[in-house]
Amino acid sequence: MGLAGRRTLLALKLFAAVDQGPESVHVQDLVALRPTEAELEEAASWVRAQDAAPEFASMTREVVRYVRRQST
Repeated sequence: MGLAGRRTLLALKLFAAVDQGPESVHVQDLVALRPTEAELEEAASWVRAQDAAPEFASMTREVVRYVRRQST
């Protein structure tokens, strides 16, 4: 069994953060990973593809905005 690569880790952490809310440890982990803009966009694109609900897309944008603010 191999370890998840950074791209996979960021995507899964973002998915979990959106699913579990802004107070989850996953948001803290995302901030600590200090993703680049390109990494965040790639992860967000993958996350949005997992659930087509408009609310999920909106929550994804909110988490990404928060991570961007905290990572600068």
